[in-house]
Amino acid sequence: MDPGRLLALASALALVGCSVATTKPVVEAPPVVARESAPLSWASSEDWFVLVKQSCRTVSVYRKGEWKRTYHGISFGRVNGDKEEEGDRKTPLGLYQIVGKRVHPRWERFLLLSYPNVRDREMHALALQEGRVSNGPGGEIGIHGTDEPVLNESRVDWTFGCISLRNADVREFYAMVPSGTLVLIEN
Repeated sequence: MDPGRLLALASALALVGCSVATTKPVVEAPPVVARESAPLSWASSEDWFVLVKQSCRTVSVYRKGEWKRTYHGISFGRVNGDKEEEGDRKTPLGLYQIVGKRVHPRWERFLLLSYPNVRDREMHALALQEGRVSNGPGGEIGIHGTDEPVLNESRVDWTFGCISLRNADVREFYAMVPSGTLVLIEN
């Protein structure tokens, strides 16, 4: 995908807000509201597209710009902020691609993301020059299930930087979304 198209996608997503805002633990998925299921016309040329919104704790799936499903009960890295280095326990922000899929003995399913991308490497190099980091950028960031469902249900961020879905949800997500799908992670 060319950089101009990526910028257009990212700019359009800045206009998409949260549709569910609650501070209570989520035991059952809240009802889908119109804004969440609205089509993304700017993503109509993408076979599949995934939008991860940390502030909403959602993972939404689109096909040709049309909303298909939103998953709730999502957990992220233990530390807030954009990932800078291996071991910082932050979930990266940006545009990635699903580059691998596998069944996992602990996480049910694991969908590997293309982290670190070019932007991540550039930001990491700058952080190294400024002395803010001492490790490499890390890797093996993905979308997976959980071995502690109560943490996802209680809205606890527990991962080392990955995105965790409920196990039934990650099985459905894994079956629905092919390798090569773009995934935008935003705060």
